[in-house]
Order: sequence, then C-alpha cells, then structure tokens
Amino acid sequence: MEVKGVAFLARQAQAEQTFGSEKWRAFLAEQAKRDPIFSQPVMPVTRIPAEAFLRLNDAMTQQFYAGDPQAYWKYGVKSAEYALSLGQLKPLFSKGEHRRFALFTPGIWKGYFTQGELTAQHLGDVLELRITGVPRPHLYFELSVMGFASGGLAYLSGKEIPHEVLKGFSRGDPEVVYRFTLPA
Repeated sequence: MEVKGVAFLARQAQAEQTFGSEKWRAFLAEQAKRDPIFSQPVMPVTRIPAEAFLRLNDAMTQQFYAGDPQAYWKYGVKSAEYALSLGQLKPLFSKGEHRRFALFTPGIWKGYFTQGELTAQHLGDVLELRITGVPRPHLYFELSVMGFASGGLAYLSGKEIPHEVLKGFSRGDPEVVYRFTLPA
C-alpha cells in the first residue's frame, strides 16, 4: 500500500501552520534519517510507502501531541477545514452542501491511498462510512479519515455532526464503520 504525496503535503501544511516551519523542518530531517523518502521533495503525485508514512505520523503524534491517539482525528478535521476553505475542495463545495460532501467521501480515500476502500451509504439522516481492504490496519487510517469526514460535514453544515463508532481498527476490528447523523 502506498500513500499519495497529497496526504503528506496536507500534514506538512498543518504542522507548519501549527508549530512553525523551523520545527517541521527539524522534525522532517530526523524522520529522513529513518525513511530517506522524506529527504527528497514530496510532490502531490509522489508515492510514499504506507509504513514510512505511518512511522512519520506516529513520530509526529509522539513529538507534538505527547502520543495522544486523538491527534489523528485532529489531523483529519484540520485537513478537511483546510481543503474546503483554501485547498483543492474549495471550488467543489459551498456551505450547506454537507449531504453532497457525504457522498463524495469515497473519492477522498482514492485521492490519498492506493489500496483499501471507503464506501458511503446515505439513508435519510444517516450516513454510514465503511473502510475495508486495508492491508495494514492502523489507527491513522480510521481516525484521520473519519475525522476528515466529520470536519468536512461540520464545516459545510455549520454544526458539529454526531457520530457513532460501530467498528474500528481502534477496537481490533478488520474494518471501520462509523455512522454520522446529518442535520436536515
């Protein structure tokens, strides 16, 4: 499994904004010692081995968030806010289009990862998101992706969106299933 460079660039933008460019560059230089792919410029189309990308995110979570696994959720929420307000999704969605965004979420997975699948089932007020086929289940895939969905839905609807975890890598399940209750 590979992670597309766009995921790395989103993480980099978030880290630079939150902690400053100097701290990010120093952190990345340390990571490049373990995973040389990070010593080269990463472009949106760069393919990063999933293991290297997960090590980077684990190290970032440890260094900047004292190892708090909920940092992965924050990564997703912040990435959605950035993508919808300033980034690649800004021209695609307007405020109030949270239901259309809900159906778009499977495309987000395909834009970031080369294996696994995210599916969306929308029934009335309920959106069920399911991640399957991930060869290396990791908390990052669950929390950052579901955090992205949650952040995007909240940004576009103007409200926090309640969710329920039905299955998750965090629980030892082989797949992830979250149920979001959408506002009218």
